[in-house]
Amino acid sequence: MAGTDILMQKNPAVQWAPGVWTIGGQGNSLAVSNGDGLVLVDAGPGKEVTARMISHVRAVSELPVTHIVYSHGHVGYNNGAEDWFDEARARGDRPPCVVAHERLPHRYRRYRETGGLQALTHTRQFRSPYPADPPARWFRMPDVTFRDEHVIPGRTRDVVVMHAPSETDDAVAVWLPDVKLLWGGCAFIKSLPNAGSPFRTFRDPIRWAGTLERFLAMEPAILVPEFGKPLTDAAEIREALSVPAKALRWLRAQVVERMNRGMGELEILRDVELPAELFANRYMKPGYGCPDYLIREIWRSENGWWDRNPTSLHPSRPQAAADARYDALPDPARVLAKARALADAGEVQRALQVVDLLVAAAPSPQRAQVGPARELKAALLDRRAAQMTSAVSRQVMQSDAEMLRGQAIGDTDRARGDTPFEWT
Repeated sequence: MAGTDILMQKNPAVQWAPGVWTIGGQGNSLAVSNGDGLVLVDAGPGKEVTARMISHVRAVSELPVTHIVYSHGHVGYNNGAEDWFDEARARGDRPPCVVAHERLPHRYRRYRETGGLQALTHTRQFRSPYPADPPARWFRMPDVTFRDEHVIPGRTRDVVVMHAPSETDDAVAVWLPDVKLLWGGCAFIKSLPNAGSPFRTFRDPIRWAGTLERFLAMEPAILVPEFGKPLTDAAEIREALSVPAKALRWLRAQVVERMNRGMGELEILRDVELPAELFANRYMKPGYGCPDYLIREIWRSENGWWDRNPTSLHPSRPQAAADARYDALPDPARVLAKARALADAGEVQRALQVVDLLVAAAPSPQRAQVGPARELKAALLDRRAAQMTSAVSRQVMQSDAEMLRGQAIGDTDRARGDTPFEWT
């Protein structure tokens, strides 16, 4: 797998408490012995990743997998559930019971209904092919759903599965009271909370803050993130949970104050100054999401889709508008020259916004600057991607640069010899 496979991990089973292991899959999966069998949290994306997970589990335990808990409904985390059912049949074990939050079936149905949309967004964001008609095997529905909390009892310990709304409304966390181990799932990622992702439906930052505050009140001794090494130091755990929660609430107050003064979304984006004591914290690194996404998500929580420009309320067809803008320019070559000058001066973002006056128009002999403008935008996107801390922004920019060049998404990676993960 390549560096673009930002969700995949190869870690073997690591024990963090008696009968409790993390396993690398699509992030950290969890295997818990409760005396009757194993409770598995997240089955992995299938194929070689889930096969590797199964081998890692079997290296530390021969107990049957009695339950599979879905951490949340995002694609990939449990595409491989059926592989664990196959393993149970091969071993002669009873099939596992699948547990998930009550909102998860709705998400699975929605993903199947919008298969083409999911293919477009996943391919651009993760830079690997995603099928428009994914197999039903990926979407095995849960056997048991719950609203607030579900307990899986066992002879040696109970496994508590609780609702933890954060990145999704169907997210769960897992709590082991006997060893005070909390598996935080997508609610705890050791970096800036991934709310406001450009392609995704609404993720309430304040609801996310509330989940982190509940985690903090539980005083876990071991805190397992979705990605990375678990935390065991009490002070680090408090810091890792409290700083993101405080940052989200602080940012909400700042955005609302500016909305109340009549400022628009783009004005707010460049007006809010982020305090280093919150946003430069080691547990707030913008490696996947970023503060701009959070500000936009808070804006979206109180506003509609309109950008406050009456021109955009009832727009023309995009192609017709782009052609008209190009044809209205007295000297498109001068626009292109200005974009190049800005790029040469290191003003890559401003250069992108200038060249966009040209790139969307339909190419024709009368629009000779469209082709060069698209070539320039592709080069600018590559440069801008290299400036991004957010993996989402970086990968979207790289994907769109390839599209402008007429390449398939991921061609650049393949030319380097990378072999990206294939969803299929």
